[in-house]
Amino acid sequence: MSIKEWTIFDIGLFGGDKYQVLKVVAGWKQKRPLWIATVNPEFVMKTRKDALFKQILSRTDVNVIDGVALLWAREVLKRDTFLSRMWQGLKTGREVLRGAYDQKVVRGSELMIDLVMQIDREKGKIFLLGGFGQAAEKTGAFLRSKFLISDDKLKTCCGEPELSDKEVVKQIQEFRPDLLLVAYGMVKQEKWIAAHLSDLQKAGVRVVMGVGRSFDYYSGNLKRAPEKWRKMGLEWLYSLIQEPKRWRRQLALVRFVNAVIR
Repeated sequence: MSIKEWTIFDIGLFGGDKYQVLKVVAGWKQKRPLWIATVNPEFVMKTRKDALFKQILSRTDVNVIDGVALLWAREVLKRDTFLSRMWQGLKTGREVLRGAYDQKVVRGSELMIDLVMQIDREKGKIFLLGGFGQAAEKTGAFLRSKFLISDDKLKTCCGEPELSDKEVVKQIQEFRPDLLLVAYGMVKQEKWIAAHLSDLQKAGVRVVMGVGRSFDYYSGNLKRAPEKWRKMGLEWLYSLIQEPKRWRRQLALVRFVNAVIR
């Protein structure tokens, strides 16, 4: 039961905002976990070279739009010729910079907090897995403090490589969380979830989502872009300024724009 309303480069995307995503979560009645993926242009470009990753994104239930460039692309791809796409790209790009598409973007780092709040209101359990160093532990401390979550309702685990995969699964199955947030990084976290879906179902997991570097924001390891930058779709630029060494990864956005125009 995948909920995908439109496609780009054969990847199905959910077109709703974060409130609609939370409604899907609240209404989920399947025995298996609801699997949410936070898709951005880098995801799209990875699928062009990684067939398994592309297949995995066809198995997820909700692929949210975690990047305004995807909304930009949807408008551009309505045009048939190279020149008309160029013109539409410039026009839509100007609207993006004005914040016109901000409410339609479902940022994974923000959705993560919304999911934690929703599961906590329902008296459910939350499991944080992965992150760099002590990111999961620090994020757990932040969530406990901000939302007054008790220790028996929230557990953290550093995961690989400190712990074996077998030990990680054992901890999840013993804790039986309603919400599992996996921070192993793009692609690796999705492949890990795909490989362990049956284990997660046995553990009673209701919702699972890969969160990339989100733990870094809430652990204090990394500063988020100011709201103004996010509304303008420039969060990627703010991240690049903070960590210039990641410039090669940002080239995925350039390749994505080129692929859409052509």
